Amino acid sequence: MEPQPDGTINMRKEQMNTEEETYLGSPDNPRTAAVVSYITLIGWLIAYYALYRKNKNSFSAYHLRQTLLLHIIAFVINILAILSLWHLFSHMIVTLLALLLFILWLVGVYYVVNNKQKPIPIVGKLSQRLLKDL
Repeated sequence: MEPQPDGTINMRKEQMNTEEETYLGSPDNPRTAAVVSYITLIGWLIAYYALYRKNKNSFSAYHLRQTLLLHIIAFVINILAILSLWHLFSHMIVTLLALLLFILWLVGVYYVVNNKQKPIPIVGKLSQRLLKDL
């Protein structure tokens, strides 16, 4: 640790070599890419291209695969919502699917914040099989 003239303390990268010592928002923390990937599709793109590609690890890859499938499902639900406006698809089904997706998203956020590498119910194992090259 190096004290600065203004009284703050900066830590060198060598001193923050473990995940526990780096804060969650740090690009050096392997969990950061996983957390950011849950924040919209733009967050997923930032997590993949700006954070994950520089610091590849299995935890981030696991959650990136899950969130990519969640974003694809959200896109499909949005298309179904448009079709429901033209009465080609039921509003109730779209609402239930959106609610289910939101619950799955919350479960994924809970897992990543608590540092768990568990599959999200229903889509977790499927995402790991389909997107294994990610």
